[in-house]
Amino acid sequence: MAQPMITGRARYWRLISRFAAASVVATGISQLVFLLSYSLGATPVVSTVLAWLAGAIPNFTLNRRTWGGGGRGALRGELLRYGAISVGTALLAAGATHLAEIAATSAFPDTRPAQVAVVWGAFIGTYAVMFVVKFVLIDKLVFTRRPQQDAR
Repeated sequence: MAQPMITGRARYWRLISRFAAASVVATGISQLVFLLSYSLGATPVVSTVLAWLAGAIPNFTLNRRTWGGGGRGALRGELLRYGAISVGTALLAAGATHLAEIAATSAFPDTRPAQVAVVWGAFIGTYAVMFVVKFVLIDKLVFTRRPQQDAR
């Protein structure tokens, strides 16, 4: 028995709630990796890249499950489009954390915990701002196959 097709607002509420859940998982993983690596002395850019790698894989997997994906044949295109969005977000975060470190070391030259807090704030702030942008891009560009296309 086929499942009823969810359209309109109900579809977007379902997608946004599942996207948010996937983002919470990926954010938790990436925040932990960022804080750990930066606290142990890695540069903001290295910490951002490590955190991005740690969060991007579960995020893609969970979002592909949410949107349904296009099957094995569409996987390469989905990965490339998702990767471009994800790398773009990581580059923004790397830039923000780099600038935040410059500001933090100037404002708190002898206080590493304060520096970590400022740089971490820039990292999480970038991802918070990009949450809505990424949702729209993932919905419109990454996972473009819709359930009604299968019914033909």
